[in-house]
Amino acid sequence: MKLFQLAYACRVYMVLTGSDADYHTFLEKTGDRLDFTDPTHMNALLEWLRKWGCRQFAVDYHDLAVKSILKWAERWNSKLPDSSATLDRLTNEEIKGIGNAYAALSKAVASKRARDGGLSDVEVGPTGAAKILFAARPRVCPPWDASIRGSTFDDSSKSYCEYLAHMKELVEQLCSEAAKLGIPCEQIPLEIGQPRSTLLKLVDEYKWVTVTKDSPPPEAQDIAKWHTWSRQP
Repeated sequence: MKLFQLAYACRVYMVLTGSDADYHTFLEKTGDRLDFTDPTHMNALLEWLRKWGCRQFAVDYHDLAVKSILKWAERWNSKLPDSSATLDRLTNEEIKGIGNAYAALSKAVASKRARDGGLSDVEVGPTGAAKILFAARPRVCPPWDASIRGSTFDDSSKSYCEYLAHMKELVEQLCSEAAKLGIPCEQIPLEIGQPRSTLLKLVDEYKWVTVTKDSPPPEAQDIAKWHTWSRQP
């Protein structure tokens, strides 16, 4: 992935999603740092998840979801990398540890569903787990929608770890290119025009535009041609 491809896709993303207002609201309510023990933060988390398409978090079972996620956090949150860590600096063992946390969170209860005359558990699931991990560690864990998993990855923790490794490679490519241009890795979101987003968030936006929406960025020669046009009086 090239920086110009990332910049183009992120611009398209912002146009199509209305500037990502729901995510920014979540950041404002949590002060950019999710605390699972803060009821206000948990309310903001579940509200944001619902707006991001996670229908398993039914409003009627809000308290159940909060209790279930908090129980998971009590065991796993401290085992995740520090909030200042970045994916490109993690070891394979640390990525494997995140995969274990993801597997446990996927099985947590999000709500109940009427079935066969009774109620059955609805799990957080792979998409919900990945998004909660992203909310907790946005520099380490990317969101992971079903459309992006596609036929390449399944729902398992092994596949999630493979996706983390894939995203790590993309981040390393972007940081390497940015370094040659004199841009520190952590400043790429600012240069893209999204200072409140992490680099992983931007790469996820690229995936959403190019994979989910099947809208690849233009070729480099097209960008060069448009630049030439822009210089005409």
